Amino acid sequence: MRTVVLAGGRSQRMGFDKLTALFAGEPLARRVARGLAALEPVFVATPQVADVISDLRGVRVVVTNPTAGPSETLALAHAAIPRDVHVAVLACDLPFLDAEHVCAFVARVPDDVDLAWPVVGGTPGHPVVWSPKARSRITALHAADPPLLVRRDPALSVAALGEDDDAYVTDVDDPDAWAAAEARATSDRR
Repeated sequence: MRTVVLAGGRSQRMGFDKLTALFAGEPLARRVARGLAALEPVFVATPQVADVISDLRGVRVVVTNPTAGPSETLALAHAAIPRDVHVAVLACDLPFLDAEHVCAFVARVPDDVDLAWPVVGGTPGHPVVWSPKARSRITALHAADPPLLVRRDPALSVAALGEDDDAYVTDVDDPDAWAAAEARATSDRR
């Protein structure tokens, strides 16, 4: 199993590069990378994101220009990892998702499932675990396609697994979500 972090997007909805912006005192991408370092994650990242994480031990970086979206970034990750390996894929804007959470979720995924993801209170989250069979569908995705299209493939076994911890679904896609998550992170440090 390899952990993959998609950090190659343009942050268009936010209006600034949220992955290099300070979140609770450090760049968001660095916070995520530190939290996942024990898993030796592969980050597919823009040069700016690579600059803030490349010195972290155990973190492998595949540098890309900003991509059109997650499918394009996912394809780069897919190409960088042997095809016979399962991957746990997550976005880089989940400030509370760490190695402990990823390992706990992966341990719950049944062996015969091709795609699995956590669901908290009806909201799908990350990581999304891809079997080699599911990964073989990545190259058919167009740059603008959401990776979740693969879930509709009737030849794949899929599973949405219930979780209670909102770390699996707390992302920072807009200024309000950023402010709320940063307040939570700051108060957690006290």
